[in-house]
Amino acid sequence: MRDGRIPVTLVTGFLGSGKTTLLAAILRRSDFARTAVVINEFGEVPLDQALIDRCDGHVVVTAGGCLCCGIGGDVVSTLLDLYGRKEDLPFDRVIIETSGLADPGPIMAPLIQSPELTPLFRLDGVVTVVDALQGQRELGRQRVAIKQVAMADRIILSKSDIAAPRAVIALDEQLEALNPWASRLTACHGNVEPSWLFSGLLIPKDYIHFDDHDDDRDHDHHDHGGIRAFCLWPDNGRDWAEVSNTIRTLLDEHGERILRLKGLWNREGNPLAIHGVRQFLHPATPLAAWPDDDHRSRLVFITDHLDRAEVERFLS
Repeated sequence: MRDGRIPVTLVTGFLGSGKTTLLAAILRRSDFARTAVVINEFGEVPLDQALIDRCDGHVVVTAGGCLCCGIGGDVVSTLLDLYGRKEDLPFDRVIIETSGLADPGPIMAPLIQSPELTPLFRLDGVVTVVDALQGQRELGRQRVAIKQVAMADRIILSKSDIAAPRAVIALDEQLEALNPWASRLTACHGNVEPSWLFSGLLIPKDYIHFDDHDDDRDHDHHDHGGIRAFCLWPDNGRDWAEVSNTIRTLLDEHGERILRLKGLWNREGNPLAIHGVRQFLHPATPLAAWPDDDHRSRLVFITDHLDRAEVERFLS
C-alpha cells in the first residue's frame, strides 16, 4: 500500500511572510539534504536561492513573475527536468516555494491531473506562512492571501515573537474561521519540527475527526471575500464510483469556484483519500488504514462564491 512516488509540498504565503526563512531552517537539517527545492520569485533578480544558503544543485529558481501564470507547463517541465537529473542529484522530496502573489490552485492542479507527473510525483500538501505583524491587514486587503490560507493543510504563524499578543490572538481566530480544518502552529525564525510539516499533510487528524456537533465547524456563514469552508457527510452506503461521477459533474459545472476538495471515503469498510482542485478530481487513493476510529465518509470543500446548499444539491 506504500506510495512510492516523490512527495511535493507547496510552501506559500503573502509577500514577506517568512517562507524563505522557513525553508532555510528546514534545509539546514541533515535529514533534508535529499530535498529538491523549486523557488519562484516576483522580479527580475532572484535572491531567495542565496538566502536559503543551498548551493548543491538541488535548487531551481524561476524568476520574473508569478508562478501561477502559465503554471501548468512550468510545473510539469520543471519537475520532469528534476526527475531526469535524479540519478546525478538524488532527492526524496520536492518543496515548491511559490511567489507571495501566487494563487496555490493553479500550481496544485498539474500535480493531481497531469498524466506526465502523477506517475512520478504526488501532492503532499500545502503549507501557508502568515505574518503575525501584517496578517490581518493582508487578509483584509489581498484576496490572494485569503486563498493561500483557505487552501492550506498547515498554517504557520510567523513573527509572533515581535507582534502584540492581542494581535496574534485575533489573527489566530481569523485563521480558524477561514480554514477550520488546517493545523496551525506558531513559529519563530522558521523553527518548525519537520515531522509536523511533512507527515500526512493531506489527511491530518485535525480535519478528519469531528464530534457530533460538526455543524458548528461549518464556516460558510462567515464572509471572507466569498470564500467558504464546510464539510459534508454523505451516506457510507453509497457507491464511490457513482459519487465520483456526481462530483465530476459538480466540478464541470462549478470547478472555477471550488478551490479545494479533500476528504475520506468509506468503500466497503476501507478508506479512500479524496483530493480535488478546481475542475480536477484525482483518482481516489486507497489508504492502508483509517487514521482513527471514525470511519464515516466526509468531504471538505473550500469554495469561492459557492454556498453549501448548491454543493449539497449535487450530493443529496
